[in-house]
Amino acid sequence: MTESGGQAPKVGVVVSGSQPDLELFAASELCRYLADLFGVEASLSEDTEGFPDGFFLIGSPATNPAVAEAMSDGSSFDVSDQGIVIQRCRDALIVGGGSPRATLWAVYELVERWGVRYLLHGDVLPERRTFKLPNLTTVMEPNLTIRQWRVVNDFACGPESWGIEDYRPVIDQLAKLKFNRVYAFIWPYHPFVHYEVRGVKRNSGTLWFGDKYPVDDDTIGREVFGDIEEFWNPDLPLGASYEETAAAGQRHIHNLFDHAASRGMECVIHTSTTEFPSEFAGLLKTSRETHQLGASTIVPGDGVAMDDDALADLATAVIQATVNIYPEASYISFVMQEHRQWIEEHERAWQALDDKYGVEQVCSLEPVLASAAERDMPAGSYPGGEPRPVLEVKGDIVSLYFLDRLIDDLEVLADTARPDIKVILESVARELFPVVNVIAKPGWQTHVGMDYFPSSSALRDSYGKAPQLDLPATAILTLHDDNVGILPQSTLGSLHRMTKRMRDRGWSGFSTRYWLIGDHDPTVSYLANAGWDTAASPDEVCRYVLMAACGEACVEDMFEMHQEVQRATVILEQNALTIAFPAPNMIMKSWIAEPFPQELAEVRRAYRNALDSARQARSKAGSGGGEYIDYWIGRLDFGIAYLDCIESLREAALADSAGERDVALRETQAAVDHCRAGTEAYAAIVQDQSDIGAIAVMNEHVYRPLKAKVEELAGA
Repeated sequence: MTESGGQAPKVGVVVSGSQPDLELFAASELCRYLADLFGVEASLSEDTEGFPDGFFLIGSPATNPAVAEAMSDGSSFDVSDQGIVIQRCRDALIVGGGSPRATLWAVYELVERWGVRYLLHGDVLPERRTFKLPNLTTVMEPNLTIRQWRVVNDFACGPESWGIEDYRPVIDQLAKLKFNRVYAFIWPYHPFVHYEVRGVKRNSGTLWFGDKYPVDDDTIGREVFGDIEEFWNPDLPLGASYEETAAAGQRHIHNLFDHAASRGMECVIHTSTTEFPSEFAGLLKTSRETHQLGASTIVPGDGVAMDDDALADLATAVIQATVNIYPEASYISFVMQEHRQWIEEHERAWQALDDKYGVEQVCSLEPVLASAAERDMPAGSYPGGEPRPVLEVKGDIVSLYFLDRLIDDLEVLADTARPDIKVILESVARELFPVVNVIAKPGWQTHVGMDYFPSSSALRDSYGKAPQLDLPATAILTLHDDNVGILPQSTLGSLHRMTKRMRDRGWSGFSTRYWLIGDHDPTVSYLANAGWDTAASPDEVCRYVLMAACGEACVEDMFEMHQEVQRATVILEQNALTIAFPAPNMIMKSWIAEPFPQELAEVRRAYRNALDSARQARSKAGSGGGEYIDYWIGRLDFGIAYLDCIESLREAALADSAGERDVALRETQAAVDHCRAGTEAYAAIVQDQSDIGAIAVMNEHVYRPLKAKVEELAGA
């Protein structure tokens, strides 16, 4: 209704029929929100007449003649391709940008200023009110031009399990938050890229490293799975042939990219040049199994030279197949092996890089290796007994030489469907940044990961101390770590410090890394805001999200809850590596004849404090805030129960080591009971495919191994 009478306002959304589809979609989105927020049935029109209550001009002077006419008085539209313009012009409001996707962001920016909040699982709308054309003029440019969301990746509790129907609503929300890239991180074991080399055809492909997640009548939370008998990605056929699975896998990635592009996002595809399915082992003089989870993949053995022809043919086939299958991708990312194994040729590779590029003029090999040896990393056992950072440097030297040979000398991209595809180097050891600066070609970019955990990067100022990068750099920011696993977590404070530091260093943006998404609305909203506002405050953004999700009365209690979860996350990152890593030994590695660690007891206290705050908030919630709070109550009940389970299992191991078999049996059964209670609490509040996957993980890697241990002890 108008302010002055009972007539419905007549509002126009003015477009040109020749505008890009994305701008027409932006206009339709504006119409939809006008109806939802104000009850205004705005119509798309190519005419500015007949709208006494005002009209919106969508697009730019280059795409919409009505915008050009409105700005004929000399008004400026001088913005970058990501720049946003919202400008009042007499009875019209121009809503546009320097590109069609920026016009879409401008519409979403305007809608957000009307009070709509964008969460990962949907919008939160304010109460309906009277429409009035905004008297608003603003120009916005991002300070972080790359705002990237990783897709696919790994694990049943991660987006590897999402079908396109799971992706679409999340990508829609990310577009509203002005993310501008999706990055399909596909693994060599995935069924998404088919190729043939020297007469050997690829014939294998699976998900989550080959693990299986059966669903039966003894599955805790059976009701969340529907009528399926095994948890699986809904877009891929279960139990089908490799050929059927690969075809479905390619459709899945194409559908994902198509939807992202329809929301203005560029697409990045990942590949590996040194890790392959095991059916190709016979092509190499020697090979070895990958240091990874159960999937059967191989890497070059120590007898394979860096200029081996068969290896070059194999890597060429992978690259060319990836580009030819997914020509819609704007970028191809070459990632260094997670666990570097092909390292023997590093000295010869260094010499070859020096001969070609003069890398010794920017750094020398021995000091580089010495610097890596001093870098702090989580303890562990590595091939050859060397520290992991040293292996990273050695492996990356070989991989950088090999990749340079493929792209620059052998020109493997030249005969593909996208010879112009842009290259990204990912996760090169920081000690080699000066080398990257020298060998990178014009247009190349890099994805950078520093310390494994956000809290470590923040505490050590890893981004501030790293050598300078002279090419566009994107920081890999972890929302949800796989080692902390499916426990409740929040890295908001750590990511704030990392974002400030990478901005200080002139880096171009960020790329998310996550598995579950339900914990992370405040963090994602913060990153979205920080990409445009250098003064964005994590606390203010957190309260902003909580106000929308829970209501004003609940904000402070829920804010305190998030603070406690952040505190717990830092403790877990620093003291409990792999505590809930979703792999077959997930729980039984806690069969340790030692008391429950004080660090885990402190995490449990933090979770309990957080749960108390959430319950206080729930008692104050109105009709609209309960669902968000209930989700957190279920997550925290689950987290506490998981730690109780570990404590009981340690007590059982202590009793067993002392020969107290009855006590061991009782405590192991208590662990089963904690597992059941926590999993049931979580199953009661699942809201997406990652949550359901986490329930599958709990059943297969916690509940069933615990039951087997009870049976073992009972039968002894």
